[in-house]
Amino acid sequence: MANLEHQIEIKRGIPEPLRHQAASICYDGFLPQNPQIEWLFGSRQKGIMLLAQGLNLEQALTAQVEGQLVGFVGLKYENRPFFQFERSNFIRELGLLRGLLAFLGLNSTSIVKPLLDEMGIAVLVVDLAMRGKGIGGLLMKAAFEIAQQNQCSAVVLDTAITNAAARRLYERLGFKTVRTIEFKYLPKWLSTGATIMRKDIISS
Repeated sequence: MANLEHQIEIKRGIPEPLRHQAASICYDGFLPQNPQIEWLFGSRQKGIMLLAQGLNLEQALTAQVEGQLVGFVGLKYENRPFFQFERSNFIRELGLLRGLLAFLGLNSTSIVKPLLDEMGIAVLVVDLAMRGKGIGGLLMKAAFEIAQQNQCSAVVLDTAITNAAARRLYERLGFKTVRTIEFKYLPKWLSTGATIMRKDIISS
């Protein structure tokens, strides 16, 4: 798409009509990389539905091109989360065992708990067809600006130990690894652990 950067609009929040599309982008961006977790949902449709129910639309920044959602970043700060999954929804839709495992698996994708003076990144995802065009960087730059406006001291996030590409992206954006956590309470096929990363924010 010619001059794409000039067509991208970064906006606060996810409009309600785009909730399902946001969940679809999130599902397609992460779960097919882990067939075991995808299997727990039984179908793509059910997985997207459960994801959509857990999105706090106000806690996000979106990248849109001509009104179409092409990516978003979920934020958590001031004790306001982006993902708000209800365990009962998973059990009702998937049964007890699969519901609990899917619930735990999704919650393990964003474990970082920002301090009151920090902003957390719950998720950064770009539509598969739009990757490699700088959209993720634009979204993170906008997140840094919000962190600065809210006088946050740092932005923190976590990424899967196995996701080297994501770590390289965040390192280019100024993040440094703080520590690595292994999820000993989860089956290895569900999640191995997470790398915690931090970027200091300089107040203006």
